[in-house]
Amino acid sequence: MKFPKLLSEELLLITPPGYARLALNFNQAGNLMIVDQAKREAITPYGTELDIGQMEIIDGVAVVPITGLIGKGLDAYDKFWGATDVDDVDDDLDEAEDDDQVRAILLDIDSPGGMVTGTPELADRIQAVNKPIFAFTAGQACSAAYWLAAACDGIFATRSADIGCIGVYSTFLDLSEMAKKLGIKVQVFSSGAYKGMGMPGTSLSSAQQQMIQERIMEIAQMFYDHVQAARPDVIDDDMQGQWFKGAAAAARGLIDQVVSDRDQVLAML
Repeated sequence: MKFPKLLSEELLLITPPGYARLALNFNQAGNLMIVDQAKREAITPYGTELDIGQMEIIDGVAVVPITGLIGKGLDAYDKFWGATDVDDVDDDLDEAEDDDQVRAILLDIDSPGGMVTGTPELADRIQAVNKPIFAFTAGQACSAAYWLAAACDGIFATRSADIGCIGVYSTFLDLSEMAKKLGIKVQVFSSGAYKGMGMPGTSLSSAQQQMIQERIMEIAQMFYDHVQAARPDVIDDDMQGQWFKGAAAAARGLIDQVVSDRDQVLAML
């Protein structure tokens, strides 16, 4: 996954502000996201091992960071700017489980979310961990990040943290009116009603819109079921894409306790 790929994904598990901040980092022409490869190589220490976001063990607790955008198959550039690869988290969990000195695991989360790809699978992996595992956030645990947090044995957050944003969404940039004003007529020749849908300069048909909505609700239902299985006090009205500060999240059953900082959580484990 590259950041431009995230921006062009059909289904998203990220807060709209997080998506908007990401989009500012790239040039946008229509719905084609462009990143100059030379700039990537100039900015990123390619060919070197990045000491970014690595697990640390504190008094027998393995602290696993989950920061920035969450995705699968990230490269050095993505990680250099703070993104988290689900496969790296999986590796950290393996290491923590195999280490006899580790008695518990804490996911230290600060993420607006990310992609659908890899998120449900990592949540399943978290649920299967054979040691007590908890989540903490002093920033954001939203969308894909909350999907992961909900898989833990408990969730802690500071008062100013943002928690929730449960749901899935998709965007489509309809440039057909712009093309028409420019005297451009886009024709798509396809083998079926859905093949070629969303091509720049075209509009979505009713059937295509319905297909996208059905795909959104398929993933969303997985998300809802996951949250309510782990946290049965969470009601449907609180899973409409909104997010809450710490105290409000605790009152709604999204987290277990408001804490002052990560040290307080570590002292309880």
